[in-house]
Amino acid sequence: MCVKVFINPNSGGVRNFGPERLSSTIFHRLKSAGLECEIESGGALDIASGCEAAVKDLRTQMVIVAGGDGTLAAAAEKLAGADIPLLPLPGGTMNFVAHDLGIGGDIDDAISCAIDGQPHAMDVGFINGRAFLNNIVFGDYAALTEAREQIRSAQNLEERLGAISDASQAILDTGSGRYSLRFDDGGLNVESNVIMAANNRYTGAVEMRPRRERVDTGKLAFYIAEKGDGLDLIARMIETVSGELENSDAVRIVETTRCRIIPRNDRAHTIAIDGDPVEMEGPFDLSIAPQALKVMRPERA
Repeated sequence: MCVKVFINPNSGGVRNFGPERLSSTIFHRLKSAGLECEIESGGALDIASGCEAAVKDLRTQMVIVAGGDGTLAAAAEKLAGADIPLLPLPGGTMNFVAHDLGIGGDIDDAISCAIDGQPHAMDVGFINGRAFLNNIVFGDYAALTEAREQIRSAQNLEERLGAISDASQAILDTGSGRYSLRFDDGGLNVESNVIMAANNRYTGAVEMRPRRERVDTGKLAFYIAEKGDGLDLIARMIETVSGELENSDAVRIVETTRCRIIPRNDRAHTIAIDGDPVEMEGPFDLSIAPQALKVMRPERA
C-alpha cells in the first residue's frame, strides 16, 4: 500500500514553507508512521493527471495534495467518487478548504492528519464539468483575481505597481452584468456585479476568512448582489470577509442543487473558480455531487 503525495511548488504556502523541505518532512513523517509514499511535484494539471493515475493504482491508500484551493479542486475532480481519501495540505494563500475541514493553516500540523485523522465525506461542486470545492464568482470580483495573479507573478517593483494600478482601476470601472438564472424550482433575471455560488452555505467568518460549518449538506448557496458600482463591490467584499454576507440587505440568497446561469451576451467571461481566474464561455451549468469526495480531517473536527 502507498500514499501518493502531490506538491504544487508554485502555490504561495508551499513556496513559503519550501518545496524541498516540505517533501522531506512528508517523507520522514510518513516513514516514521510505517507508511510508504511516492512524491511528485507539478502544477494543477500535472497533479490532476497524477490523481487520475492514483485512482487506477490498486496500491493507493491515500492521496495528499499540497497547494491552494484551485489545486485541490483539480485533484478532487479526479478523486470524486473514488474510495480513496484526500488529505488537503494548506499550501495556498487563503486555504479555505483546509480551514473549513478543521485542518487549519499550518502545513506541518496538517501532515498529522495522514496518520491520526479520520475520513469524512465532502460535497463537490461542478461548473460545466469542472470541479470546485469552495466557490465560483461571476462579475467584476473575478476580474480582480486576474490582477491578483499579476501582482503575484510580478518580477519587479514596476510590474507590481502596474498590477496594483490595474486592480484599482478594475474596482473603479465596475459595472453590473445581466444574467438569467434557472433553478430547479424557478428562475429569475438579475443585474449584478457579483454572483457567488458556494459549495455549501457560509455561516460566518474567522480572521477575515469566510467559513462554512458544513461541507456535506448537498446544497449550493447562491449569493446574488444587487446592481451597484465600485463602492458597492467593496461593500460586498467587506461583508464577505467579516461574516456579514448572510445579513446583507443588498444580497439575495438561494439554496439549490443545480442552476444554469445564462449571461445576456455571448462573449467569454472571466470567472473565479476557487480563487483562480478562468476564461469560460456561457451558459454555465452548476451542480453539486453530495458527499462525493472522501477527505481526511482531524478527529476533533
